[in-house]
Amino acid sequence: MRLKFIISILLASLSLYSFALDVQCSAGGLHAVVTDMNVTTLKVTGTMDANDFYFMADNLRKLTTVDLSEVKIVPCHTNQLHYSKFNFDADELPAGTFASMAVTSVMLPTGLKRIGSAAFADCQRLAQIDLPASLEVIDNYAFAGCTAMTELTLPASVVEVGIGAFMRCSALKTFAVASSGHLTRLGDMALMDCPALTNISLGNTIKSLGSRALTGTGIQALDLRGSSVLEEIGDWALTLTPITSVNLPSSLKQLGNGLFLYDKSLTSVTFGQRLAATGDYAFAGTSLQGKLTFEGLKTLGDYALYNLQSITSVEFPTITEHLGTRSMAGMTGLAELICKAQNPPTLGKEVWAGVKQSEVPLSVPKTSIDLYQSSDQWMEFLYPSQWLKGDVNNDGSVNISDINAVVSIILGASVDIETLQRADVNEDGVINITDVNLLLNIIMRPSSSVMLNVDTQDQLHLPDVNVMAGEQVTVAVSLDNAGAYSALQCDITLPQGLTLASGSCPEGYVMHSSPMDESTARIAIYSPEARHFDNDAPVFTLTLRADKSLPAESQILLSGAVIAAGFEGWHPADCAARVNSTSHVADLTVDYGRVWAEGRTLCIEVRENTTAILSTISGISRKLTLTEGVNRYELEPGIYVVVINNRSYKIAIQ
Repeated sequence: MRLKFIISILLASLSLYSFALDVQCSAGGLHAVVTDMNVTTLKVTGTMDANDFYFMADNLRKLTTVDLSEVKIVPCHTNQLHYSKFNFDADELPAGTFASMAVTSVMLPTGLKRIGSAAFADCQRLAQIDLPASLEVIDNYAFAGCTAMTELTLPASVVEVGIGAFMRCSALKTFAVASSGHLTRLGDMALMDCPALTNISLGNTIKSLGSRALTGTGIQALDLRGSSVLEEIGDWALTLTPITSVNLPSSLKQLGNGLFLYDKSLTSVTFGQRLAATGDYAFAGTSLQGKLTFEGLKTLGDYALYNLQSITSVEFPTITEHLGTRSMAGMTGLAELICKAQNPPTLGKEVWAGVKQSEVPLSVPKTSIDLYQSSDQWMEFLYPSQWLKGDVNNDGSVNISDINAVVSIILGASVDIETLQRADVNEDGVINITDVNLLLNIIMRPSSSVMLNVDTQDQLHLPDVNVMAGEQVTVAVSLDNAGAYSALQCDITLPQGLTLASGSCPEGYVMHSSPMDESTARIAIYSPEARHFDNDAPVFTLTLRADKSLPAESQILLSGAVIAAGFEGWHPADCAARVNSTSHVADLTVDYGRVWAEGRTLCIEVRENTTAILSTISGISRKLTLTEGVNRYELEPGIYVVVINNRSYKIAIQ
């Protein structure tokens, strides 16, 4: 019994020993030094060739730990075809070497330059592998389906990663290129279907990302600006990802078809200056927002911006040549389109299907407007030339309400892109006081007219004026029944012999005046702080000067008035004031008494009974019987002439 126990122990020891081997090998001789096919741990030193690796792949299926760090791989010719090859290079791990094996740890030869196709494909227990600093190429599908691998850093020596090299590595979270790396190409589908992959760094030497290279990854933000020589991103490279933002490098020239197709989380993208072409469907169905500015684009692919409903503005550069079929269809939020090309780019079919082009302003070079307006599809847009320059609030007239609108924008009012473009009166790209000044120049031109339709009961009020030749009089203009207004303009027409000496407005407002012709001046008043007029105080005052040519009876007319609040303007009725040059005190003394006015009462004082004739300026007369003392008559406001003893005197009743 004791002997059987000792034999069992010895057999178990021999069995354990057989699972771990450390062998010296000469190329082509591994089969001679490894005779137990149940080995699980193997260390090899010496030289190996493809025949040794395929012996291992075919026979040592229980390997879990392999150390090849001290192996030199030599070239060879095999008698049997392996992965379409008979000849294998030195320092190359042959294709399919560990495919579908249960290895958990592999130490690769220190001089290894190439990992062959599918060398570790479907090694589902391989969680970590250290790649040697000599490695240059990772071939197609080399690590595809390594579902336990969580992170990988490529040594700086790697220049190329082949097709599907790491596809379906479902646990892979981080993929990076060592600093000062030399990676130039990430092959088609290289990291496809790696949903856990959120951190990726490709270095600054990569020139090309292959088709579907990052499809189905977990990348949420991608900043490639450090990849300063990247020129091309292949078809569908970033589809089926949760990506929200991407910054593309200035070196990028080409975007592949369907690059971000229906990536619903994508809201932000920046383009490089050299981007010359986007593939078909490049951004179709994404959630991009705001403004897209292309600086070097020549060709926009078919359906490239399809259904981007949150894009408000798109700008194309001078070199744009073609916009593809339905490339901007469904962009219902588009509020502005800018195309700097002198010649209208050629168009595919239904480029702007679903867009209300007649409501979208199109800015093009001024010398090219006629070309665009006569070109199919381009002609459907709203052109700035169809706008009235300075009509910021788009009411069909340029007046003080437009200045008010610009002031509101300067003070931070939120407006749409079209209004911003209208407010940029000098077209310098900035809304500021220079636009206000240019608007004032437009408004104060003699050729500028104001809409005449009256649309408010609020009105300006100017009192009647009494002034003698050589005198000056100050008149206060007020707003009757006024709302909350912050700007106004009007034309003031003065009679012959009466001139405008000066004008003033309340503190916090700016007043401008300019002659329209010999008798009319235009007044414009606004608040740089959008302050409302005080309803209990005059909105402005005028100082008038009379000379000897002023008629005895005349009038001042306020016309073409606009009163403004915010972005809106209203047009009150014209108003007039009477001017009396006979007396400025409404108190006439005759030889035997006095004539004066008390409000609307005409007062005539005589020393004896007599008669008088009272006439209006329209010529209607009536006889008055006067008794000794003061005689009073209630009259309507107006200019009257009183004739007593063949002498006449004029008086204003207010």
